[in-house]
Amino acid sequence: MTYLHPFGATQPENLEIVDNGGFGPLLFCYDQEPIIENFNDNLFHTSWQMVDDYGNVKPSILLNTERHSVAKNKILEKYRFVDCNYFFHAFAAADWYRGYRYCTSIYPLHQRKFKKKFITFNRLTGGARSYRSILVAELVKKNLLNQGYVSYSLNCPQYGRYDNNLYDLVKQYQLPYDYIQECVTTLNSLKRKLNIDNSNEIRNDSQTLGALSYMIDSFLHVVTETCFWEEKTHLTEKIFKPIVAKQPFVLLGCANNLEYLRSYGFKTFDQFWDESYDTIEDPMHRLQAVVNIVENICAMSLNELYILQQKMSEILEHNYNWFYNQEFIDNCWKELKDNLKSAIAQLPPRISLETPLQPYLYNLYKNKEKKCPTDI
Repeated sequence: MTYLHPFGATQPENLEIVDNGGFGPLLFCYDQEPIIENFNDNLFHTSWQMVDDYGNVKPSILLNTERHSVAKNKILEKYRFVDCNYFFHAFAAADWYRGYRYCTSIYPLHQRKFKKKFITFNRLTGGARSYRSILVAELVKKNLLNQGYVSYSLNCPQYGRYDNNLYDLVKQYQLPYDYIQECVTTLNSLKRKLNIDNSNEIRNDSQTLGALSYMIDSFLHVVTETCFWEEKTHLTEKIFKPIVAKQPFVLLGCANNLEYLRSYGFKTFDQFWDESYDTIEDPMHRLQAVVNIVENICAMSLNELYILQQKMSEILEHNYNWFYNQEFIDNCWKELKDNLKSAIAQLPPRISLETPLQPYLYNLYKNKEKKCPTDI
């Protein structure tokens, strides 16, 4: 088995190997982060070259957290991995947020008094997450920023200045230059870091709910997921934060990920606003549809939002109780076991390095002065 350490690492130098010296397949655990075709090539190429003590390329299972994924399918084909997916972040969230079940700061719904109409966390805003800068720009343009709690920095702690990241989207995702320029100009007016709790640093709070008191004081949680542009089902712990806090939410993620969440037994809010945004394939149209929902929410008074919360209380309580129900995690565990059994059944025979398919590995093996076996 090989996996990446520390948590969230993605580079070959972060690979850790557990080898019992047996003849079993290689289980490559790439289940913490989304699969990105070109970015991950070096990593997957390194793992693919692993051989056993007899010089045979190990048949490999790619353990991942994407049920459907264009990028994953290309990696599977390119490196002949066998697919095994499961909902990794369900287990992570269940571990990280287990104590909130006993947290008295998560007030009963009827005791809440809203100060803001929405909340959204946006710490990393470069690379594929640059869409979060577009979200904040749209909130500024519609004069909605002061009606919510928003974290956002003009200088992303990992990717640098927001304007450089936004201009990269023109080439990477073929966004109109004039529109990106408009977003840059809009964000220039901020001139400062936005932080929900007024601290100087926007913290990475994956393993906690973060600014819990501010979540409780706001009505709608705008979840900005890790993946947004791609064709894939991939959700992280972020989607479970409003569920644990008993908040309604809209999801800025890849298309059809609300449907993915519902497939695990959670309920969403199509009774109260148009959730067809989840089916919109075009990322920018999907983002605009979510912003329209936020705008409609902001047009309501805080008292109207309190009444709306009471109407959706059955959904909020169901999601909270289902998240803490052992049956939910048991179902996720069964999915993992079933998919792993299926992957093992699909494994190809071991590949001998005597074949001409892998001359580089064959030469590498011979340099170790071992005798290469015949095909088995």
